Amino acid sequence: MEVLKDTFNVLYVDDEENNLNSFRAALRRSYNIYTASSGDEGMEVLSRNDIHVVVTDQRMPNMTGVQFLQHIPSDQDNIRIILTGFSDMESIIEAINTGKVYRYITKPWDKDELKITIDNAIETVMLRRNNKQLIQELQTYNEQLEEKVLERTKEIQKQKAIIEKAKAQSDSLLLNILPDEIAEELKKFGKSYARKHEQVSVLFADIKGFTAIAEILTPVKLVMQLDEVFGAFDNIIAKYGMEKIKTIGDAYMCASGLPQADNENAYKAVRAALDMQQFVKEFGSANKIQNLPVFEVRIGIHTGPLVAGVVGSKKFAYDIWGDAVNLASQMEQHGEPGKVNISADTFALVKDYFACTDRGKIVTKSKGDVEMYFVDEVKSA
Repeated sequence: MEVLKDTFNVLYVDDEENNLNSFRAALRRSYNIYTASSGDEGMEVLSRNDIHVVVTDQRMPNMTGVQFLQHIPSDQDNIRIILTGFSDMESIIEAINTGKVYRYITKPWDKDELKITIDNAIETVMLRRNNKQLIQELQTYNEQLEEKVLERTKEIQKQKAIIEKAKAQSDSLLLNILPDEIAEELKKFGKSYARKHEQVSVLFADIKGFTAIAEILTPVKLVMQLDEVFGAFDNIIAKYGMEKIKTIGDAYMCASGLPQADNENAYKAVRAALDMQQFVKEFGSANKIQNLPVFEVRIGIHTGPLVAGVVGSKKFAYDIWGDAVNLASQMEQHGEPGKVNISADTFALVKDYFACTDRGKIVTKSKGDVEMYFVDEVKSA
């Protein structure tokens, strides 16, 4: 969704003036920026303005970021984002569980990551408000139906059948987009708590030169090609008991070792990655025969602790957060097409099962020098 300045309002709360100025300078061209130097001042801004997204620092005197978000009235229809260090992780998990935080971003924040997060938050706000309007329209419609219930009994029965079918389809869809135990927890209790997982292998796969491919293929053909590739990836990770997290454009993200812990999570993630590359190689050969673009994929894997849970109250999504996710993304970005690039932590867990090439330390934008390995093949027995 395109975000237009003068349309969406963002409030940033931080007790340090330099941080407020940096935030305003980085994002003022994209949104209307309101700032406050304390939680009390932030509440005053909220009382006077229609704020779509609230961003707050966690560590502030008198009132922490989480406490400030908890003081916002429940009828305020906005999205809350918090900036924090990993030392505050327990309080952030609590805030996610209580529904006060939509996302958290670790400091120091990256301008591009922050803007993408705010854009997504704004889209969520607008969807929520549109849904509210739709619900009101449906309620009005239902009242009109009730007035005519005696003469339209048959039609009402038909509508009831449609609703029951839609509910069954909704339950089925829920099971398709969420892990089974998370979906059942949501159906039974109406919510699912975020949980910390000590060891999960996160896999990112990204198609090389996707923009150029999109210029060659028609939109319909492009979607068909993506569907075939990602459909195959879905089948591969299912074989290894992995969980698909999401797709973002031409990027595919999944994880091994959640929601249930699995001591073989790193091994399974690497095996799945090798299978993915083998499929893409065969898919590319078939495309070449048909004079279609040949897809190449970079895959990166890192193993470490993270937080996983369901976000959203109307449109559920199972997501993961933490430094392990960021490192896995770095593995993909610094990999090569056709290869599987893994971190030292993942290598330590799989070195007995796979032949790997030590790439040494690779310079990354956000993590400095990071040791990486290419996975060459499965070791012979």
